[in-house]
Parts: sequence; structure tokens; C-alpha cells
Amino acid sequence: MKNRRLFMLIAVLTIAVAFAGCGNGTLQTGDEGQIDENRDEEVEKVEEIPDPIKVIASFYPYYDFAKVIGGDRVSVKQMVPDGADPHSYEPSPRDLVELEKTDVFIYNGLDMEPWIDGVLNMLENTDALIINASELVEVREYHDHDHDHDHGEYDPHIWTDPMNAMLISEKISIVLQEKDLDNSQQYQGSFEEFEKKLMEIHHSFEEMMQEAHTDIILVSHSAFGYLADRHGITEITVTGISPHAEPNPGRLAELTKIAREYDLEHIFFETLANPRTAEVLAEEAGLEPLMLYNVEGLTKEQKEAGENYVSLMKKNVEALRKALAE
Repeated sequence: MKNRRLFMLIAVLTIAVAFAGCGNGTLQTGDEGQIDENRDEEVEKVEEIPDPIKVIASFYPYYDFAKVIGGDRVSVKQMVPDGADPHSYEPSPRDLVELEKTDVFIYNGLDMEPWIDGVLNMLENTDALIINASELVEVREYHDHDHDHDHGEYDPHIWTDPMNAMLISEKISIVLQEKDLDNSQQYQGSFEEFEKKLMEIHHSFEEMMQEAHTDIILVSHSAFGYLADRHGITEITVTGISPHAEPNPGRLAELTKIAREYDLEHIFFETLANPRTAEVLAEEAGLEPLMLYNVEGLTKEQKEAGENYVSLMKKNVEALRKALAE
């Protein structure tokens, strides 16, 4: 009888413990601990993290600006590969597939991308926000007598002036904030930091020109008109707007005469332009070649060295200082 009562007592206690376990919201799992009812909610929170904003830039400077402003909240792709000429590039089937999925598309305009109309027509049926950089700045007419009219009447190299780069970057920040309001402070803060760097470069150009003994530069092709106009520099070009154009012998003779008349000692080359004609002129007129970066794209070496728009513009300040102020 005592054994029966003891058995019943143990059974009651076992049931009581079991109900107590259910009452505290956990399921006992022995030595492995407890299963938390909130785990599913935490998993849901992780899954709610939004995908990065997809941005496609037509070529390098706008890729760089978007990366700087967007940081880790954007996924940026560059259509025209570094080393390729945006004038002659044709979008690939892969480009078109990516464009259909993009949230933001940035391009230069002013006939820099002759293929742009087809891209814009395709984007009409998407939710992508489009930035035409040339609509954000004051454009300059291309007045060099030797330029190629197939590239339009306006100089497309708007990004070579850091003040223009600032206006374009501000617009990129605004558009990213429109797409991702929750992270607007991040985009605005990134723009303000970039703005400071661009202003420092602008002031460096101003200070350099205050020391200058001449305001004339001889360049391989007309890519620095906006920068030159901003700081009162006269840009004389070996070729016109196309980096691959070649001047006729009469133009070379004329430029040799100009170099000697104004006692010019330097001629500026570009990394992605054909240097041959400028080399001929340098030899003929006894000019020292210097590098000036239009930052249209990066070379393999520049990529490996971690160069970008800001670092190359700082090098431009020093190159122009050597030619104009030393």
C-alpha cells in the first residue's frame, strides 16, 4: 500500500513539473538548453535588411562619385570599361540585362555617349531614376577651330572641373536619398565629406594660378576646357575633342610656332589618349612632356595603386604648377 501511494506521489509531481515547464514559455531540451520563442522574429529581422541600391554609371568618373556617396549601401557598375572610348563604345547584351534591373542610371550627355538614346528608351519602362550630368552644370561651347563636329557643339568633358563634380555628386546624393530614405543621413554625410575634398582641390588650383608666370597650356587633346575656363587658363590643343584624332601637318607647324612664340616649355599628355602626334610636337618644339589626367578612366596600374578622381586631380594640380608657376 505504501509503495502504491509513493508511486502516485511521484506521478503527480512529474505532471506538475511538466506543466510548470510549459507555463514559462520554453521547451526543455535536456543538456542542450532552451529553444527561444523569439528566434523566428530575430530571423525575420535579419531577412528584412534591404538589398543595396543598384547604380549603373556610363563611365568612370560617375562610377567613382556614386561609390563615394553611396558607400556600402550601393552596388555600382561601370558600363564603359576603363581604357575604352565612350564615344565608340556599344552596350553589350549583358549591359542591357543589367540596365533593366538598375535603380539609378548616371550618364554624361553632350554626345559623349552616342549610343545613349537606345538606353534611355529602354529605361522608360522601368522605375530607374536617371541623372544626366550635363543638365546640372553650365556647359561651354566647343570653340577650337580644329575639332571634330561629329561630337557636337558643346564640350562634353564637364567632370574635369572639380566644381562641376561637386554639383553632380550632390545630385547623386539627392537621388540616393529618394531611393533609400532610411539611410539619407549617410548619403548626405558622404556628400559633405566629398564636397570638402573637392573644394580643397579647387582652392589648390586657385593658389597655383596666383603663383603662375603664364596662363597658357599645350595639351594633346581638348579635355580640360572647363578646368581652364574656371581658372583663367588658355588651353591650346594638338587635336580636337577626340583623343584619337590626328592633326594635319599644317596644324603641327602652327603649334610649333605658338610654343616658341610664348616660350612654352611643356606639353601635356593623357594616359588614355594616342600620344604619337604630341610626341612629334614635343620633339619638334623641344618641349618637356608632362602627364595631365582627365580621369575619363583608369589604367590597370592606377587601379592597382588605388587611384581615384581626387588623387588624380591632386596630381593635376602639381603638374600644372610645374608648367605654369615654376
